[in-house]
Amino acid sequence: MKELLLWVLPNNGYDTVPAVREHLSAFCREHPGLRVSVWVRTQDSMWRRLFELLKDPQLRPRPDVVQIPSQWTSSLADLKLLKELGEPGPAPDLGRWLPGLRDHCRHLDKPQVYSLPWFLELRVLYYRREVLRRHGIDPETALATWDGLREACRTLAKRRRHGAPEFPLANPNPKESVSMLDLAPCVWARGGDFFSLDGSRAIFQREDACRGIADYFDLLASGWMSLKGSAGLPPKGFFEGGSAMQFSGRLPPAAPARPGGRGAARAEAGELRAVPIPGGEGAALLNAQSLAILSGTESPREAEALLQHLVDPETAAGYARGLGVFPATESGFRGAFEGFPELRPVFEGALAKARLLPNLRTLGTLEQVFDRSMERLVSGVVAKTYSPDSLRSELIHAGAEVDYIMSLTQR
Repeated sequence: MKELLLWVLPNNGYDTVPAVREHLSAFCREHPGLRVSVWVRTQDSMWRRLFELLKDPQLRPRPDVVQIPSQWTSSLADLKLLKELGEPGPAPDLGRWLPGLRDHCRHLDKPQVYSLPWFLELRVLYYRREVLRRHGIDPETALATWDGLREACRTLAKRRRHGAPEFPLANPNPKESVSMLDLAPCVWARGGDFFSLDGSRAIFQREDACRGIADYFDLLASGWMSLKGSAGLPPKGFFEGGSAMQFSGRLPPAAPARPGGRGAARAEAGELRAVPIPGGEGAALLNAQSLAILSGTESPREAEALLQHLVDPETAAGYARGLGVFPATESGFRGAFEGFPELRPVFEGALAKARLLPNLRTLGTLEQVFDRSMERLVSGVVAKTYSPDSLRSELIHAGAEVDYIMSLTQR
């Protein structure tokens, strides 16, 4: 029996593999001579392993289909790690996907299609309405500005002994760290950016971007956003009731069955509200996940059939619904709010001004460099050595490394 290997990111924690397999059952029935194996890799290990395969094409195991952040498409296509989709026939029609995602399906400088959108996240600020009101915070006004968010965090921190959550804000980063994705809305809100418009140099060390990054790190340094607890384990997240607020790009998870029945679950879900991420008119972050076929696959036709099955509108919408993320098609996005009508206008407003990280030829590598710098700053927060000076110094050094990497593609 022929085997296809699918590598995915940990989209659903420990339930990632069962969730993917559930949506492969129809494909396996239609292709009885095929077996699909699903492997989970973290984003870091996915990047490292793909580079190992670049250095040694004979290395095994070698995936046929891979999940990648959409902004990696140009990087991996430039390295000739991705197969051109549709080849030798016509390229896939991108018309059904959201317009903002289509350029991320191609290499920056080429018309060919190398990846297709699978699902997306769109970050907003969630809050527990009853918790904020109980502690004298009016969320509609307090969360409209970054200063208001800081004041709300300060108030909640002072009232920990009076029933407020241990942390006003849960950390949205699964590594309890900080990444370029986490910082993007704050940087954009301050009028800054990470890279120049022509993609030739870093500009995240400039004043506007630095202020946006400092805004976010102040939440950590003030003890308002969670890091790992004293036992080395992350505290409970927002959706588990461990905090009053959280930045998140997902819809609330389905409430589990419990005494009190559906009415109790609906009442709890009704306490969750969302607003755009505070900070002026900055863009919202759209984080899209895509599927691609690795070049050199021994089963190109079968791999293309698997990819097309997973991005099929009905299949992809069902998978997205189970994760609490959004389908990448226009019709799928509009249909994602069943059960959450109060969240629809917030997410639709965020989508109207959403941005993705740029699909640069070296973006995957640049993310790695930047995120390592942020991890060092987080270590400084934990050690209580973080300061505005250490932030500026780290950004200057990261900027120099990024500029060097980007210069290599200009030669």
